[in-house]
Amino acid sequence: MENKLFRLDDRRDPKWGYPGDVRENWNNPTIATFFRDVMDPTLTPEEVKMGRAIFDDAFEAMLSGAVMPEEIVNAGEWGEHYAPGCPEEPDAPPVRLRVRVPKKRGSERVPAMLYFFAAGMAGKPEFFDAEAAMLSKELGCVVVAPHFRPHPENKQPKQLNDMHASYQWMVDNADELGIDPDCIVLGGYSIGGQMALGLAMRLKRYGLAPRGVFALFPPVDDRSASPSSLITFGGDNLGFAEVQMTWASLFGLDRIAVSSLTPEIVPGHASVEELKGMPPVFMHVAESDPNRDDSIIYCMRLFEAGVMCSLRVWPGTNHATFYSGPPHALKNKFFGEVIENISEMMKHDLRRPWLK
Repeated sequence: MENKLFRLDDRRDPKWGYPGDVRENWNNPTIATFFRDVMDPTLTPEEVKMGRAIFDDAFEAMLSGAVMPEEIVNAGEWGEHYAPGCPEEPDAPPVRLRVRVPKKRGSERVPAMLYFFAAGMAGKPEFFDAEAAMLSKELGCVVVAPHFRPHPENKQPKQLNDMHASYQWMVDNADELGIDPDCIVLGGYSIGGQMALGLAMRLKRYGLAPRGVFALFPPVDDRSASPSSLITFGGDNLGFAEVQMTWASLFGLDRIAVSSLTPEIVPGHASVEELKGMPPVFMHVAESDPNRDDSIIYCMRLFEAGVMCSLRVWPGTNHATFYSGPPHALKNKFFGEVIENISEMMKHDLRRPWLK
């Protein structure tokens, strides 16, 4: 007998996509295609290593033909640094940092961004150089992208600790970087957005407040209790099964949906009271994303907590719409709005310290 209380919402048909280019690339192969190669709980460590190599090779091949516009290439310079462990894991291995610094700037300090790349089970910040360089140019800011420890062999909070260490390194080296330590924005796509929200919660415990957070299609709750959590793409994109696999890979099967996972690790576990004093949050959500409803609920709690929050739901899109396939008008509009969001946080202090 069919269980009507647990019926997956199949969104593979391109009819769900926004007309035009989005529909044409609706099921374009994405990082979700490789999830089972790295995050399947039955894999051995050797198989995980092999799957990660396949993922990295595929990403390298995808980027091999990409050419960054000359005006972006010439707008900044790359550097590499290492951050020591954070206060909660001082013996952790150093975190490698990919740093983009704009060439043209005056004597005044510039804003900065701590950018967390997507996936987490594989990859490296270099895969997102084009995005980091573009953001640095458009915003006139320094972008720091940490190469945090991958899962599943490294469980949370190891990734969070790497983020914390990266933020502390930026503050400690603000003079060398020429940045304003009080104007650091956190953000990222997918798991990167989730970690940005978690780090903001962690820093709040230390009495620190970044300038703001931009979270793009983040997974925020591991309880999968909302209607959108049942969205599936049959393995062609990020859907129900891939989200469940991600939580298991990050925490372990025995730690999913348990109260011991704090809001620093799973943002959706935060109560309204715990969210008071959070920095401003600008969140973008895709209509056909299993994380959709949990992200909306999280923003509703932010509103109730008095935190400045902006929520943008993109109709006719899925988790990978803006991160796969060729450029198109809607993708350009998306990145334009994200840049505008970050610019607002850098130009204006939107924090509300009276809510602490």
